[in-house]
Amino acid sequence: GKAVVGMLETNEIGFTPHVKPTHISPVKKEITFESGDTVGYDLLIGVPPHKSPDVVRGSGLAGEAGWIPVDPGKLKTEHANVYAIGDVTDIKLHSGMPLPKAGVFAHGQAEIVAENIALQLKGKERNKEFQGKGSCFIEIGGGLAGYASGNFYATPKPVINFKKPGRMWHLSKILFERWWMRHWF
Repeated sequence: GKAVVGMLETNEIGFTPHVKPTHISPVKKEITFESGDTVGYDLLIGVPPHKSPDVVRGSGLAGEAGWIPVDPGKLKTEHANVYAIGDVTDIKLHSGMPLPKAGVFAHGQAEIVAENIALQLKGKERNKEFQGKGSCFIEIGGGLAGYASGNFYATPKPVINFKKPGRMWHLSKILFERWWMRHWF
């Protein structure tokens, strides 16, 4: 987070997290926030509030906030033989923050759950656990990308390593994407 915000600031790009817009004027290119403050923009990139799908909210598995609480390692719900992975889960980190909603985590969780179910069907003990580790490339354009990796289950707070943007990370991202597409599709 801080590294990305730093890159935005270096490039004089505004970042206004945790504020609620009440009006956006595309003609004036202005955003008005709940506080009454107005900010102009050249290009607006907004992220709507993240919420679980209606089917999850109505499933009987979700908690009050709409996410499915799971054991952070085994991804088990409170119901026997029911697991949840990815963006629908509610996994609280030691810092109190939720595990980010990212494909890299869903992929790692899916591998753990699939392996544990396969072991269970073979009558063997299920002992694999998701470790809360993930990584991603951060494309910034101009043939440059950064790279972030971390252990989100680390205590007392997640340990994140950020590699400054460069051509090497951009090329690594391209190679990873090509590998991914050939491997999975």
